[in-house]
Amino acid sequence: MRRRFEVCTACISAAGTAVPSPRARPVSPADPRTAIVALPVLGDLSPRVARRVAAASVIERRPRRAVLFRAGDAPAALHLVLTGRVRVARRVDSGSTVLHFEESGGVLGEIPVFGGGPYPATATAVTPVCCAVLAADVVERLLVEEPEFARFALRRLAHRARTMLERLDALSDYSVTARVAGYLSARADATQHEVLELGMSQAALADSLGTVREVVVRSLRALCDDGAVRRVGRSRFAVVDEQRLRERARPRA
Repeated sequence: MRRRFEVCTACISAAGTAVPSPRARPVSPADPRTAIVALPVLGDLSPRVARRVAAASVIERRPRRAVLFRAGDAPAALHLVLTGRVRVARRVDSGSTVLHFEESGGVLGEIPVFGGGPYPATATAVTPVCCAVLAADVVERLLVEEPEFARFALRRLAHRARTMLERLDALSDYSVTARVAGYLSARADATQHEVLELGMSQAALADSLGTVREVVVRSLRALCDDGAVRRVGRSRFAVVDEQRLRERARPRA
């Protein structure tokens, strides 16, 4: 059961919650070429190939709410996020479904750029962002000429497929209250603070967890009524019973 809880937490984190990741550290946009080479996601590339990727990249800075690419467009480029936060979502009949968020060190556009077909979702800047952009023809040349980069592409496709499967597992196996409890528990573990801030609006948290704001509000109230957490301010909570919070984060029986 403990393992299932950890899988849910990993899925929630991958879905774009504000739980800090030790691999997603900010980089300085003052020297973006050096920052590209230092990205952990490129850590398996040799220094020579990483420098070639950096040299071939175009640095783009986009304001908040800017659209990096739209669902249905032909894949123009691979984006490596240097700073900021990007939301990737698909339009559905009821509105939009958030697939994932990417922050410093994240990659956008792997599926269409490496695998073909149009962009399956729309990427929008949640904050001002700085990205290293590799044009599709440059990516194709790197795949042909650099076996290391081809292996990087395979790993990224496998990573994206795995995180999507984990997210589907979380949505099917865990109630919304369990997902909210898992988010709060993971955030408590990451921040080590007695008082937790949600780190985003309730609407944004709902997007991240695959639900709507009203259900998140009810789930937070249920966790308070259950004695797991206590509200201490606007979007601020104190963990009252850590064990109870972890129990509420477990999957459906």
